[in-house]
Amino acid sequence: MFTRRDGLKLTGAALASGAAFGLGGCENKNGGMHIWEGEALGAPATMKLYGHDEAGAHKLFAGAVLAIEQLEKIFSLYDPSSEISRLNRDGKLENASPEMIEVLKSARRISEQTGGAFDITVQPLWELQTFLMRAKVTQEGQRQLWAEAYAKVDYRFVRIDDRKVSFTKPGVKITLNGIAQGYISEDIAPSLNMLSTDTGLVHFGEYQAFGSKSWKISLQDPHNVLDVIDMVSLKNAGLATSSSKGGFFGPERSHIFTASETLMPPKFISATVIHTSAMIADGLATAFTLMDEDHIRSAAQMLDVQKVVLVKDNGEIIRF
Repeated sequence: MFTRRDGLKLTGAALASGAAFGLGGCENKNGGMHIWEGEALGAPATMKLYGHDEAGAHKLFAGAVLAIEQLEKIFSLYDPSSEISRLNRDGKLENASPEMIEVLKSARRISEQTGGAFDITVQPLWELQTFLMRAKVTQEGQRQLWAEAYAKVDYRFVRIDDRKVSFTKPGVKITLNGIAQGYISEDIAPSLNMLSTDTGLVHFGEYQAFGSKSWKISLQDPHNVLDVIDMVSLKNAGLATSSSKGGFFGPERSHIFTASETLMPPKFISATVIHTSAMIADGLATAFTLMDEDHIRSAAQMLDVQKVVLVKDNGEIIRF
C-alpha cells in the first residue's frame, strides 16, 4: 500500500545510488558515504554520513541508535509504558520529558498557525475507525459514535504546566504520528554532525539534511508512484511529505482526519514542505493537505517555510 512516506525517493547528490541493505542496523560505505538502515516508530529509517572512517561512523551510528531507543520510549503508541501511552491512559503525565514538552509545544504552535488543521488530539477518531472496521454498527449508531469522538478532538484540550501535561476533558487522547518522526530526524542529525567535515542525511519518516552537501529528493506522483513530479534540493533543512492517498479506511475516509466533523475532506492529495526543522515540516505537511491555498501561503510565511509543493486531485501542481 502506498503510504505518505512513499511520496519521496532519495538519491545522494552527485553520487551513484548507494548499496542496498536489509533492516537491522547494517552499515557500509559507498564513495565515502556510510549507511545505516533500521526502524524507528514502526517505520523504515536511514542514516547516511560523510566525513568519518568506518570505525568513526560505526560509533556515531551506535550512539544514534541508543538515542532513537530513548525517543521511542517517549513517543511510541505501541509501547504501553511510553510517555504518550501513559498520558493517553491516565489523562495526565507528571514530569514529562523535555522532548515530550518540546514536541507538544511545537504541535500547539503549528495548530494555532494553521487554524487547527493540524491537531494531535485526533487519536479518538483513529480508534473509532479501527473499531468500526471490525464491528457491526447501524448508521445511526455510527453517527452517534462519530459525534462523541469528535467532541474529544481539540488541540486546546491539552494543557502544559511546566513539566506536567494533562487533558482538560475526559476521553481525550493524542497521536504524535504527524510530528514525532520529524522531531526524531531533526534530533538525531546533530549527534552525527560531530566534525566540521561531517555531512549527511537522516530519514526517520521525514528527512533532515546537515553539512555542506546538497541532497536531491525526487517527489513521486501521489497518483502513480512510478512517476516523479518534482526534484528538490535539500541542504541543512528538513523535508516532509503528507498524502491523503497514503491509506484509506474505506471509500470515503482517508487516514488524514480533520479536527471537525463539519470540515471538508483533504483539499490537496499531497503536500511537501521544506523547513529548517524537520519537525515543523512534518506537522505542516499534514495540515496543508487540509487547507486552502491562501491559508497555506499565510501559514508558510509566518513559519518561515522554504518551499511548498502541493498536488491537487486533478494533477495540478502548485509550487511556491
